[in-house]
This record gives sequence, C-alpha cells and structure tokens, in this order.
Amino acid sequence: MTLSRRLFLSTLMAGTALPALPALGAADPDVVIVGAGVAGLAAAKTLMAANKNVLVVEARERIGGRAVTDSTTFGFPFDLGAQWIEAGRTNPAMAILKEMNVRPVPDRQEQAIYVGGTEAPKEEYARFEKIAIDASRKLVEALKKAPDMPVSRVLVAQDPLERLAYAMVGPLESGVELGELSARDFMRQPETEPQYSVTEGLGALVARWGGKVPVKLGTKVVRVDSTGPQVLIVTTNGQLSAKAVIVTVPTGVLAAGPFGFAPQLSAAKREAIAQLPMALYNKIALSFGRKVIDAPAGRSVLGLSRKQEPFDAIVRPYNRDAAIVFVGGAHARQLEEEGTGAALAFAISALAEIYGNDLRGLMTRSSVTRWGKDPFARGSWSMAMPGSADKRSVLAQPHHDRVLFAGEATDPVWATRVGGAYASGLRAAREALAVLGAKR
Repeated sequence: MTLSRRLFLSTLMAGTALPALPALGAADPDVVIVGAGVAGLAAAKTLMAANKNVLVVEARERIGGRAVTDSTTFGFPFDLGAQWIEAGRTNPAMAILKEMNVRPVPDRQEQAIYVGGTEAPKEEYARFEKIAIDASRKLVEALKKAPDMPVSRVLVAQDPLERLAYAMVGPLESGVELGELSARDFMRQPETEPQYSVTEGLGALVARWGGKVPVKLGTKVVRVDSTGPQVLIVTTNGQLSAKAVIVTVPTGVLAAGPFGFAPQLSAAKREAIAQLPMALYNKIALSFGRKVIDAPAGRSVLGLSRKQEPFDAIVRPYNRDAAIVFVGGAHARQLEEEGTGAALAFAISALAEIYGNDLRGLMTRSSVTRWGKDPFARGSWSMAMPGSADKRSVLAQPHHDRVLFAGEATDPVWATRVGGAYASGLRAAREALAVLGAKR
C-alpha cells in the first residue's frame, strides 16, 4: 500500500495568501462541518439539538458520504458502500434506526463455502470454523507477547481452506492484505454478530436521517485557517467564518492534500494520517435475464476461485435473478486499475465456476463500485498499519483548539464501521460545544 500521499501539501499552503472570495451565507454559523457523511451529519444534528447554528459543506452533490443506495438500477436497493450494522446490540449507529423508527433486518443468510468452484464437504465446514477460532486465539496469544505486529506474522495459510478463512480477516473483512493489517487494531474491533441491514438500504436511510441538516453541496474546501479570532473556511464557492470547524473527511482525502491548514497540522497528526490509510472493498452487482443461479434467495457464498482469488457474494438478493460479488485488498485494487470490464469478467467467471456457464452472456444490468478511484473517499474505510493502532486517538485530537476531527478513522473501537463514524460525530459535537462555551 503506497504511502506517497502528498501529506505535506497542507504545510505548503499554510503560508499562501487567502483568496478574495465572497461569503457563502448571510450569517456566519457557530460551527462549520466539512463532510456530510454519517460523522458530519451526526455532529450537525447534535449541535442543532443544542440550538447552535450549523452549516455542513460537502464536496459531493449528495449527502451520505460512503453510505449511498442505488434504488433504480436493479429494482432493489443496492448499497454501494456501507450496507450492514455489525454488533447490533452495542453498535452506536443503531441509534439512527431508532430515531427513524426503522426495524433492523437480522442477517441470517445461509452461507456456502466453495473452493475452485466446488462446494466444501461437510467436514470442511467444521474445519473452517475451527480455523477461524484458532486464528482468533493465535492473535490473542501473539498480542500478549508483543504490542503489535502484522497479522501475516501470526496467520500463515497452509492450504486453500486456510487461505479462504484468513481472507475473512484480511481482504474480505478488512480490505487489506494480512501483511498490511495491524493485529491490535483488528482485534480491538467488536465481533460482527448480530449483523443487521435495513430494507430500504442503509444509504437511503442515512439520506432520510440527514435530510433536514443544512448542507451546501458541491462545495470543496480549499483551506481551514484558525490563526485569527474566527476559523476561516475557504471553499470553491466562497468563504465562511465560524467559532469552530469539524473536519470529517476520510484519511485518504486528508493524505491527498486537497486543502490545507493554517497553522499546519502537527507532525504527530500528519504521521497518524499516513499510518491510517484507506483500505479497499468493492462490490460488483449483476442481474440476469432469467433464473440461472440455483440457490436459496439471499444465500451468502464465500469462495476461492480456481486462480486462488478470494471473494464473497450474495446470490439472488431480494429473491431477484441477480448477484453481488465482493472483492477486497490487493485483488480489488488490481481490478480497479484494470477497469470495470475486468471486474465484471471476474464476477461472471467466479459465479460460473459455481453455478455453470449458462449465466455467461445473460447479464442484463451491472454496477461496479470503485471506491479507491473516488476523489472524495480514496478507499472504503481506514485501516491501521502494523504498530499504528493508537494513531486513531492522535487523529481525533483537536488541532489548534478549534479545528476538530471526526470520522470512523478517529474512533478506537468502532473504526471502519458506520458506528465509528456516528460515535465520532457525537464526540466532535461535544468538543465543539465546549469550544463555544469557552467563547461566551
């Protein structure tokens, strides 16, 4: 995973003169929030409930960030990004469902394991479960002897079934290869069960939930300057001043340097951004002209292709003649570089190995995500490099008192998940309220 992310562009911009741009609004808000994803919306709603004047600026032409639902292409809700709420009994994001009076749908998908197109025999299912249990035990024991290490130092696959099981730790769960993954950061995360989805799609729910938040869309931030009595936020559509600002953009965007900070970010925060890069997990959705997949509706398939490429899939979602194939890590990056055609070819080939060649040529519609190529995300979620699990708390620390940070990358427990984004937004809102209280 590359680390050449132009981290120091922010320092180069710190000394430039401010452009003469018009003000964005008639009245300056108390708090400006950069980014209208779950973290930004949670912060905004919390501050609005405290009767604070808030404005969210969002570079995209929609809200939701990495939570977005396509409800038209296939005739069923297809979440291009965030899809599930894991560890539903304790996940902070369950508060969104409660607020919107939405009933969670338990994830009870029947799962099948395939290696090279052949379903694993019954005894291999039991061994697969044992491999997963042993993997957790090995990581726990290793972390008793050292503060952190790459997961690859502990989990070394000896056969295809182990390779597939360990892919559920690395590329298919964390979006990175085992050698890039911090064992401590991975083991710090809660168990996934119970896992929930929502009928309308999680992205659609987030859009409804944040629908009353004041957001200026299509507005890219150029610079955040906190050297004066007010924080100045310079955007492509004008400038704002506020008593505090909350920055919620992903680490991949911070690292790419699309906007700068004055004063410059501390060396510790720049290091945290570099060591919490973006993982990649993409989805390849296809529909077919007729029923060609003989499987129960909503079945989950975990597979290792004949070329030893791990993938996950949901076949016949919503009882439709369709499939959603999931890829992560290095394989996902390779397919992104090769283009949409390569991603579709892989998905069709992987499904054909299992369900037969009749499905070839019957695809009617498709959708392929490319989160790594999205300039406003640069990946799917943050992952801590080995030895960097504690950098999340560093990233979360305020900059120059009035520039606050939120987003899943800043949460030490719920990082990589919607719950982390939500919880971090609440935390940043509390910090902003403290700043506002100090200014009275």
